[in-house]
Amino acid sequence: MNAKRNIKVLYGISFFFSFIPAYVIERLFWEMRGMSVLDVVLTEIIFGAVMLLMEVPSGVLADRIGRKPLIITGVLFEGIMFAILIFADSFWQFALAIAFAAAGAAFLSGAENALLYDSLAALNKEERFDWHLGRLQAVRMVSLFIAAMSGSFLALYMPLEINYWLSLISTFIAFILTFLLRDTVHLVDDVTYSMSGQVTQAISFFKREPALVYVLFLGITVGLAAGFVEEFWQLYLVDAGIGLSFFGLYYGVILVVQIPGALAAHALRKRFRRKSLLTVVILTGVSALIFSAFQVNWLGAAAIIFFLLAAGMTEPLILGALHEKADNRIRATLESFQSLVFNAVLIIAGTGFGYIATQFTLAKGFMFLAVFSVVPLLVKMLRQLNDE
Repeated sequence: MNAKRNIKVLYGISFFFSFIPAYVIERLFWEMRGMSVLDVVLTEIIFGAVMLLMEVPSGVLADRIGRKPLIITGVLFEGIMFAILIFADSFWQFALAIAFAAAGAAFLSGAENALLYDSLAALNKEERFDWHLGRLQAVRMVSLFIAAMSGSFLALYMPLEINYWLSLISTFIAFILTFLLRDTVHLVDDVTYSMSGQVTQAISFFKREPALVYVLFLGITVGLAAGFVEEFWQLYLVDAGIGLSFFGLYYGVILVVQIPGALAAHALRKRFRRKSLLTVVILTGVSALIFSAFQVNWLGAAAIIFFLLAAGMTEPLILGALHEKADNRIRATLESFQSLVFNAVLIIAGTGFGYIATQFTLAKGFMFLAVFSVVPLLVKMLRQLNDE
């Protein structure tokens, strides 16, 4: 009974946790409060650094004390972030808010998906894990779409702060829902399986699975590129001469187009290898991103939509691959390791992107992201040539 309820509650949490009207005017609000592109990138780096520090410890905790306490804390920290942002007017206040967001993301990382997998396993339905991942992503996109439409409308007639207050309220509802969750598996025994043992086992796991590591890196690079595009599309539209009245519609579209890929990932991975699917995603998406860098207009804005359409299936594919092979005793720890690497690469990519976007143009920054996305493919190709 707890397992079935967990799945339903996780869908509810996903909806309210994603119902954030602030996102549609985020860059405009930050810019209004004095935050430049470089300042924003610096906060992204702070986000990545905090995640690096907390990722693995939070994953280990989720495997030891339970998924639920980590999920509760993660959602709470996200709410604190919005409470700070409402009144923030300096770089360090924004940085503090982002630090709370990073800590919250670290606590949620691994714990949410581990609880989903545990609940499905309790129902003997673990093979449907990536099916639910895709639908949870679709729920998040629909929620973000509704928030974007309403947030864009509110921004035309109300102070931008109203969007942040509504986001705080929605996060609080998600926080209340977290108390309905229940852990469904026996936790790691403190005596027989130490914390250092969990970390050692996680490292050994990845050493034994080089093919999985490659798939994860494919997902990481395209995921990073998609993340930066989603962060800065508002400034891109400004450069393209597209008015604020179109922002809500455009944001809604870039959310909705990610749903087909998320829903199709489960069916496609039964017919094709995950590595092949991710390679297609990268090549088609990167082509669209390069086009957007050369055509900073409505056509370039459309190309960004196509890029995010291709990237939509990334998360179900890579997390499905990881959890299929994961050991229950270190399930959350393994996903935390994956997230740790993601944020380590984020710092590298963010530094390059921020420098180029600030010193040159945002479009050239997008070009950098396109090149960065194909790095794993190029490394793989060079290794194959050397082996021959």
